[in-house]
Amino acid sequence: MRSAYFLFFVMVLTIPVFLGVNVWQANRCGVLRNEIRRLERAQENLVEENNTVAAEIANLLAVERLERDAGSRLGLARLSPENVTLIIVGGDAFGQ
Repeated sequence: MRSAYFLFFVMVLTIPVFLGVNVWQANRCGVLRNEIRRLERAQENLVEENNTVAAEIANLLAVERLERDAGSRLGLARLSPENVTLIIVGGDAFGQ
């Protein structure tokens, strides 16, 4: 009889403990879910920023832009093939 009361007493005490653990676990899951959402938003922002920077780099490396800036800022112009002189020093220019 004593062991039945003891078992009943232990069961009565463990139920609130399990409920408390369940509440703690649900709260922790909510916190982690919010953290995941925050990190996903940050990742989306970084991807957008990366795409913007990649587009800016592509624009800066565009041949037309480089030629325009070379002409306007540095006074350079593209040479025509007849204005190019090939100088060969110590060998064949085409490896033949």
